[in-house]
Amino acid sequence: MENEKRIEPRSPILRNHRAEIKLVGEPIYQFKVADVSDQGAGLVVPKTSAFLKLIEVDQEMGVTFISPRGSEPNGVYKVKVRHITDLDHSRYKDVLLIGVRILERMTTE
Repeated sequence: MENEKRIEPRSPILRNHRAEIKLVGEPIYQFKVADVSDQGAGLVVPKTSAFLKLIEVDQEMGVTFISPRGSEPNGVYKVKVRHITDLDHSRYKDVLLIGVRILERMTTE
């Protein structure tokens, strides 16, 4: 078994927790959130998604986290892409995990 490399604990797979991302000139992309902590989240993105051509590691962007129970993170946050990982070795198939670090909560005024 591989040692855990994360600094903070993550919540297990969440039910109906989503992330919405809107990039300039692009449609709104919505993804399932696989795990989450106070400092980051994992977005499950199909390998066929056009979104993958629009992002790269170290890119910053705004993400709206949607939690059906109102748990954090919930709302609009500035995040930084930390990794893009193939999940074929796990229970997920044909998807990538986009690991994002939560930098700050953004105001929506």
